[in-house]
Amino acid sequence: MKKRFLMIALAGCAIASSCEKKDAAGNPDNPSNAKTTRIDFTVTDVVTGFAIPDATISVKAPDGKESRLTAGKNGVVSFPATNGKFTFVVNGQGYQQLETHFSTGEDSVIRAQIHLDPQVNTAAGRNTENTNTITISGYLSDADAHAPLADVELDLGSHTARTDSRGYFSTSFPAGPPAADLSVKPETITLSAAKSGFVTHVLKNFYLIPGAYTFKITLRNVGSQVAAPADGRTGNEEVEYLRQGLLDRTAGEAQQREVSAVAAERSVTTYGKAAAALSLPASIRVGLNCSCLTCSSVQVMSLESYTASGLDNEWISSWKAASLQAGAVAYRSYGAWHVLHPIRTNYDISSTPCSQAWGSQTASSTINAANATAGVYLSQNGAIFRSEYSAENNNAGCGDGFSGTGSSWPCISDARCAGRTTNGHGRGMCQWGSSFWASDKDYRWILNHYYNPGGVVVQ
Repeated sequence: MKKRFLMIALAGCAIASSCEKKDAAGNPDNPSNAKTTRIDFTVTDVVTGFAIPDATISVKAPDGKESRLTAGKNGVVSFPATNGKFTFVVNGQGYQQLETHFSTGEDSVIRAQIHLDPQVNTAAGRNTENTNTITISGYLSDADAHAPLADVELDLGSHTARTDSRGYFSTSFPAGPPAADLSVKPETITLSAAKSGFVTHVLKNFYLIPGAYTFKITLRNVGSQVAAPADGRTGNEEVEYLRQGLLDRTAGEAQQREVSAVAAERSVTTYGKAAAALSLPASIRVGLNCSCLTCSSVQVMSLESYTASGLDNEWISSWKAASLQAGAVAYRSYGAWHVLHPIRTNYDISSTPCSQAWGSQTASSTINAANATAGVYLSQNGAIFRSEYSAENNNAGCGDGFSGTGSSWPCISDARCAGRTTNGHGRGMCQWGSSFWASDKDYRWILNHYYNPGGVVVQ
């Protein structure tokens, strides 16, 4: 009788899903039910965008098993991740190690470009404060080989430049002084790179703000199977729109920025809340090619490189050093907070003004500001603070000559902004105010002026 019962039970297990073997996460150990995500890695130099050949990626699976990947000459390697969260440690000869993670289930394919910092930091920028010159430099590469493209002419508004054998180009030209009316946006130009056999890459909406800028531009072979990273394609052109948060953020994007942050804070796990009280994260995953907060690819870099390359997308790069340094601390803190409160499973933050504007181009002045404040961040009650800031906080609820709202943020005497029109939510740092105070205050004074009344300290 016992034997007959055992046979029936075994027969039942042959057809009942409840008898399937399951993994540690409770998922059926059945290839047909496995959630597999293909992760396409491209490992490149954070400065040039060129491939790091033979880069290695150490993989740790959810069950603790370890494996190792080696990128090809073009820096590319793929990995099929199944059922869970995988940790990746990326190394290249002469580069600093970077660690990141991705999870299966939400995306069928993850296109992840990993930017490694050189061990010897060569990204110190020249001093461009109070000049009336614009220098546009950069590196041009093949989107498939991630190798330099030589002898390519670039149109830079009414100026031109040509790449050398290293794929490098540079040109300088005069820039007019800023408009007396601070509400008037600077002029813009369009940049483009064209080569026979390749899709022309067009970058629109580059603001003519004095300073030195470095771009990383890729050209796609007309027959390339690599997914286009630009915002749109018309004929034989790929168009990329450069967004500047201070100058281009819409009211709708500002609202979405707040909504997404609140949602991320509510959904974070207990582990995430504990981690928020710890030190700065080393790396950040930035969603790219986004419609507001929905992105189709991700770029991973160190938090310091993110700050150095993205600050000019939120601050005006020709502002005085103290303003940019205060901005670097706020920018770094906002990014770090999102690493601990990611907006999606496989990227922490969007590159659009719906989150915190970021672009791969860099400005020398903001690199200097990031380097001068490396590792400094804002904290509240022992945790990394989501460092709010907006363009103009004057008269946002506390009266003319005051920053703050009086409800969601304390009233702060801010005489240098008196008479200016409110532009933003009024909380945290006033960006224009930071530029006015920078004439005779240092960055710590500026940060304490705007954040300390709200219980936020410079850490």
